[in-house]
Amino acid sequence: MVTPTRAKQLYQENLHEPVSIRRITGTGPSRVDESFPTVGRVFDGERRELTGGIAQQDLTAIIYAPDLFTAGMPSDVVIGDFLVHQGIEHSVYEVKARRIQGVMVAYELTVRA
Repeated sequence: MVTPTRAKQLYQENLHEPVSIRRITGTGPSRVDESFPTVGRVFDGERRELTGGIAQQDLTAIIYAPDLFTAGMPSDVVIGDFLVHQGIEHSVYEVKARRIQGVMVAYELTVRA
């Protein structure tokens, strides 16, 4: 069985693309816009035709969780956050936590530009 420490090592060895999670909270003058850097891997997901030849492609991202919390992210990634990859902001609309023995090691996100 893989330990949480070993799982973290494996994710760090295999996730190399710089990404960040952008979170916007509040409204008006009290609005807070923060970004939390980490590493991950982003790849094509499901492509669906919407209407009249217009298609939409979702992306799947695996991102390393401990770096987010080290950078000061106050809570888990949630729907409504944004994944920033190669300068493009994608809406997070599905979040799956990857835990080993109860320890958070990564997130699997489905995102849409």
